[in-house]
Amino acid sequence: MYAIPSNTHDRFADRDIVTSEVEPFEFEYGGHKITLIDTPGFNDTTRSETEVLKAIADYLDHTFRNPPHLKLTGIIYLQSIMDTRMYGSSLRNLKMFKDLVGPDPLSNVILATTRWGMAEKVDQKRAMERERELRTSEDFWAPMLERGSRLARFEDSRDSGLQLIMSLIEQNPVVLQIQKELVEDGKNLIDTAAGNTVNEETKRLEEKYKAEIAQIQKEMDEALAARDKDVQEALQTSEKHFQRKLDRVREQQDMLRYEQRNEARRRESEYDQLQAEYQKRFKQELSEQKLEYDEVIAQLKANEAKLRREQRDAIDAEIAKMDKKDKKERTGLKLVLGLVPLVGSVVFSLLGLPSPMGMLTGGSC
Repeated sequence: MYAIPSNTHDRFADRDIVTSEVEPFEFEYGGHKITLIDTPGFNDTTRSETEVLKAIADYLDHTFRNPPHLKLTGIIYLQSIMDTRMYGSSLRNLKMFKDLVGPDPLSNVILATTRWGMAEKVDQKRAMERERELRTSEDFWAPMLERGSRLARFEDSRDSGLQLIMSLIEQNPVVLQIQKELVEDGKNLIDTAAGNTVNEETKRLEEKYKAEIAQIQKEMDEALAARDKDVQEALQTSEKHFQRKLDRVREQQDMLRYEQRNEARRRESEYDQLQAEYQKRFKQELSEQKLEYDEVIAQLKANEAKLRREQRDAIDAEIAKMDKKDKKERTGLKLVLGLVPLVGSVVFSLLGLPSPMGMLTGGSC
């Protein structure tokens, strides 16, 4: 269930606190045992849409595919009432959300606006106009409200968060569209509605960057003919900039398909996302698990039925790559670290290990 435990009010109230991974938290309130699943947003400035989608999809797939086949009781979609980019990232975030959830579970959705405390200090009238726009516009929340979603305000307090949770507590659990597509229909991530949306965007960006590079190369030929070295150097710098962007987009396309040819760069990118202060401790905590290479492989094989085919293929490819290395280089720790960028925290669940967040924080909240 998307909710908010009593001891994580800051996560709910302050969306400047960025969630980088899918993080479950358990707590009890009002006689109910509640699990909050906090997810990164698609407007994350440090991770691509592909990485965010993959993290969310992997978690929802794994928990629904395997016993006890967990479903969500409610989903709380958070939108800052102070966000002035109403026709930019907010629209795309909303489309991704609807692709993940699907039309049928919308009656289990609360559309909650946040930062009302700030609005009172800055411009409450404008905030109320934004709320009306969200509620009535066909581009925003009106179609979802017509299908049973509810509008609410999060009033920047613990009690307000708990009220949102308790308003969902009696809802019947639902299967999200992404879960149905991955588990029941057996689709690959790229073939789901959300995966297709992300892939369309990466293809658009790919064509854009290719056109930019082609234009730069044309101008470079002209500068070369004119023997203008200053212009040549500036164009070379610009070309490298767009080539890096193009490479990044292609890596995202590969990630959706679980292709391995850009694995090394994907892994480097994944580790770049990890907060630097956590990296050393993460590896140290994992190394203390004394993971034997053959035992790790045996346990992964024993649990492969819990995975999607594309995840199994990714694991098999990484094992095959490790097998080609010198025996001294083949360790359980290196294998697990190599699998993290490919299948995410699922590898820890398969091996019965605490999640990376659990290792780093001493357990779930």
